[in-house]
Amino acid sequence: MLYHERHGAGEPLLLVTGFAISAAVFEPVLGLYAEHFECVLYDHRGSARSHGGRSPRTVGGLADDAARLLDDLGLERAHVYGVSMGGMVAQEIALRHPDRLRTLILGCTTPGGPRAARPGLRELAALAGGTVSERSPRAAALFSAEFRRRHPRRVRTLLRPFNAHPTPRAAVMAQIAASALHDTRARLGRIAAPTLVLHGERDQLVPLANGRTLARRIPGAELRVIPGAGHAYALERPHAALEALLTWLTRTREEARCGA
Repeated sequence: MLYHERHGAGEPLLLVTGFAISAAVFEPVLGLYAEHFECVLYDHRGSARSHGGRSPRTVGGLADDAARLLDDLGLERAHVYGVSMGGMVAQEIALRHPDRLRTLILGCTTPGGPRAARPGLRELAALAGGTVSERSPRAAALFSAEFRRRHPRRVRTLLRPFNAHPTPRAAVMAQIAASALHDTRARLGRIAAPTLVLHGERDQLVPLANGRTLARRIPGAELRVIPGAGHAYALERPHAALEALLTWLTRTREEARCGA
């Protein structure tokens, strides 16, 4: 079984982490979400604390792992919230296992493919890895320049989980291959789950144009842009990000009741 944790009580919220990092990245905001949901977070197979198996080389394989984890935990359905590469995985969960979703939340992610908006050379170089510090290129790719300038101590605190539980090189390479092959653009119209797309206004790593594409092509999807935030919008502006989710979810539930 994948390394996983469960926190809080309520409807299950499956948190799907990003490229070559553990689910520890959710820890700075986990308490906020655990007040409203039973949060289930896990490390991808072959990564970080789930290092016992070979990492899938496709996003679909990572999505199948997530569905099996829900089986193992006895969870029939969950809100699925994926960020960055985890948002790619969440798209595939919605496409391959549609009956497992209550709702779909896609954070700072992309449909991929040749028509996706790409990051700049500096941001691509930041993905090369290494220890993340407040002065590293990866920090600049994660947080807005204003946030880094005004809150250097907070940035240092938020970066610590990114350095926890390193991912083996083989898994890093497998996730690079999976991300490069990811392309859901032509299939997004098949997603049936109520969908919220969240994106930082100043995301340089996964440009906002990708979020706009997802919201436009997924039936009924809504886009909420977190003002001033970078790629790690949920860490940079945690209360605004959570409020956007809860407001949308309340309205979605009300609409479902009215339509029943």
